[in-house]
Order: sequence, then structure tokens, then C-alpha cells
Amino acid sequence: MEHLTPYLHFSNKLGKRGHKSSFFIPKGTQTKLQHLNLHLHLITFVPNTIPLVHGLPHHEETTSDAPFLFTLIATAMHQKDKGIKLLLKNLKPLIVFFDFQYFK
Repeated sequence: MEHLTPYLHFSNKLGKRGHKSSFFIPKGTQTKLQHLNLHLHLITFVPNTIPLVHGLPHHEETTSDAPFLFTLIATAMHQKDKGIKLLLKNLKPLIVFFDFQYFK
């Protein structure tokens, strides 16, 4: 969560100038960030289901939930590559910011 909040603050600044932003986040994370969204018509949350990975409890979605399971969360996110690429292709963003997770 701590790594997403600065991105949302940045999106709020962009929203103040009329720019749109989309956040690809785990489903359970949206409710934790929604109150910080100052531009509901410009900042969209795109909730994603985290794939099942052996050893990762189904309710653990972020490193905030389980910092000691970073490797398993990263493995699950890598399984989302194709889905994320499709979403990006449909959104056609001008700029993509990513946190510690990258997609090939």
C-alpha cells in the first residue's frame, strides 16, 4: 500500500489538470485507496484477480499483506502478463508507470 499511495497522489495532481489515470490493482486494494481518489471521473481503478500460486494464501494480494511472501506475489503477478498487456492495448496509454513489478 505504501508504494501505491504516492502514485495516487501524483494521479490526483494530474487529474487536477484534466489528465486521466488508471490503476491496475488487486481487488482488495481498491477499498483501501478509494478515499484518496480526488477525481473519480478521471482516476479509474482496474481491479485484478491475483492468480493462485502454491504457497500464497488466496487473500494475500500485496506485499503489505504479506511482506515475507514477496517472491510468491511477484510470481503471481508475472502470470498476469498477458492480461495486463491486453488491458494496456485497449487503454492505449501515453505513459505507463509501474512499481516493483514489470511486465515483458
